[in-house]
Amino acid sequence: MAEKIKALTKKQLETLKNQLLEEKKSLVFNDKNGATELDLSLTNGGDDVEQSISDYNNSHQLRFRNREVFYAKKIDKALKKFDTDEYGLCSECGCWIKFERLLARPTAEMCIVCKEESERDESNSFIGRQSKSLGKVVDLTGMMA
Repeated sequence: MAEKIKALTKKQLETLKNQLLEEKKSLVFNDKNGATELDLSLTNGGDDVEQSISDYNNSHQLRFRNREVFYAKKIDKALKKFDTDEYGLCSECGCWIKFERLLARPTAEMCIVCKEESERDESNSFIGRQSKSLGKVVDLTGMMA
């Protein structure tokens, strides 16, 4: 029998909201320094090795920045749910998500039972797997989707 989970208390909600705000504030690539740290211009000087190193570093910086932008959007989405009293509700079954889960992952949108089921379904589906961070279909058959 499934455990009945109670709604979050005001103190728990406040703790989680503060955690989300702190996480958003601590993002490395915020608006203040995100654009200044990336130098995507082609260098006129230097050899091929220096250019390759520069390209490699820029590629990684862009990848990290894109991941943070994606995470910042998840944080904003979670913060908006506080305004509508939907924060902490599973998007699949509508039950409350355990406080401990939200404390570990404050942007969680599903309870652990629904998330595990979703991951099981995803891992069992050979074709049609999706990249959650980029929203692209991963085609494992070699054909373009």
